[in-house]
Amino acid sequence: MVEKKVNIGNEDGRITISEEVIAAIARIAAGKVDGIAHSSGSVSGGLKSFFGGEDLSPTIKTELTEDGVHIELRIAVEYGYPVHEVAQGVQGNVQQDIEKLAGVTVTGVDVFVKKVIPPQTLESGIEEE
Repeated sequence: MVEKKVNIGNEDGRITISEEVIAAIARIAAGKVDGIAHSSGSVSGGLKSFFGGEDLSPTIKTELTEDGVHIELRIAVEYGYPVHEVAQGVQGNVQQDIEKLAGVTVTGVDVFVKKVIPPQTLESGIEEE
């Protein structure tokens, strides 16, 4: 399998950024938006879905072109947040962070909302009489 990467050349030399780095920046940027549903454990994210639980982490697909990078994210939104505002926030954060941190032009950010997660009932907060 060929590793996809972005090469940036300047007068000082060449910078190579792997596609995984772009995806990691996008994941972190999306996670900073209020209303994004997160998996309950940061370490268990991918393993949770493997063992029958639900992985709520954003799914990210990157497409590198000569013009820059196109990002596609599939997210889950917490119930009570305006879905379109959360999606627009994700678009803005992802584009801004990738361009600022990686120096790569973002040609587009497509956001697909795959699920709305209902509010969680905190069992520990319920008092028994």
